[in-house]
Amino acid sequence: MDDNLKAIQRAQAETAIKRLKDHSFETSWFETKEEALQYLKESILHGSSIGVGGSMTLEEMGVIAWLTGNPDYAFLDRYHTDDREKIFHESMNADVYLMSSNAVTLDGCLYNVDGTGNRVAALIYGPKKVYVLCGTNKLVNDVDSAVKRVKEIAAPANNVRLHKDNPCATLGSCMNCMRPTTICNQFVLTRRSGTPNRIHVILINESLGY
Repeated sequence: MDDNLKAIQRAQAETAIKRLKDHSFETSWFETKEEALQYLKESILHGSSIGVGGSMTLEEMGVIAWLTGNPDYAFLDRYHTDDREKIFHESMNADVYLMSSNAVTLDGCLYNVDGTGNRVAALIYGPKKVYVLCGTNKLVNDVDSAVKRVKEIAAPANNVRLHKDNPCATLGSCMNCMRPTTICNQFVLTRRSGTPNRIHVILINESLGY
């Protein structure tokens, strides 16, 4: 990403951050994923239990690699378990939950579409602290743009990643399918952090995830 585009996305992020704060979200801004990861390492107390939502952003940031096998935390590891449902339920009571968002609107809302619902459930209620990590590629003008982004980018890309034989994986855009294998079951708009600052949105001036 060149400096000119980064400058534009920085300006858009400033608008989003102001509105997110107005909506009782805690917010942070970092230029690089390495800086954001270092912030997490310094902010999350040793001994904390940590759950994560399925996320390419967390993978690309090195979050999963940092937590896997780390004795300093009780990582509720969804990636190395024979009982993922158990991990999902335990994550609802975690001290910290890490996830991304499918979209962040410039007027200060989060928009997410989920298959199982564990990720959006944790966002809504349960974990004491939720960090939502997003690259500036997730910034959109409004909720309509967020819906469009999921249908045209996030859902098709995630279907390919998860090897789902759903129409969007081959056609490149959402067909509003009702197949048993659909990953679009829960549509959640979070317009405000009900507990002020419980949800901490971290924006990063890079393109991360879908």
